[in-house]
Amino acid sequence: WNGWNREHVWPKSLGGFGNEGAGADLHHVRPDDVTTNAVRANDKYGNVTSGKDVKGSSLVSGAVGGKSGGGDFEPLDNVKGDVARICLYVYVRYGGELSQCNKITNVFQSVDVLLEWCALDPVDTWEMGRNEVVGAIQGNRNVFIDYPEYAWLIFGKAVPTDMTTPSGKASGSSGG
Repeated sequence: WNGWNREHVWPKSLGGFGNEGAGADLHHVRPDDVTTNAVRANDKYGNVTSGKDVKGSSLVSGAVGGKSGGGDFEPLDNVKGDVARICLYVYVRYGGELSQCNKITNVFQSVDVLLEWCALDPVDTWEMGRNEVVGAIQGNRNVFIDYPEYAWLIFGKAVPTDMTTPSGKASGSSGG
């Protein structure tokens, strides 16, 4: 397989949506290499302890796009936070109307893994820029990019005290 396709970060088969609403939301849909996307399929996101590297098509010179094993898919470290914040957005934005999006563990190994990934890969300037562009087009923003500390708060967990955020509000917070 060669080429690019539209990836639903929260897999359609685990979300109960089509190509409208959540399935067309620009905060949720990203381009992906067809080979990597096909291997990931509808696996949950999680830490893969034993598995195989997922290599992309010849368009990306066979570059590794993650690891797959045991029904889980682990993206590269530099996008783990992006994936977690996108899934959080879908969970909060569409969980009330789509029953398959009302539990984050429908798509993630656990809440702890999701939060681990948010901390491991903090919001960067590329992600903030994408949020700006999508917000201008779509009329809404991914709040978990602007305020990633909300991820801990919605699950009743303490915000990490050393967390740096775009808002600057969580740094030094004791959470709760």
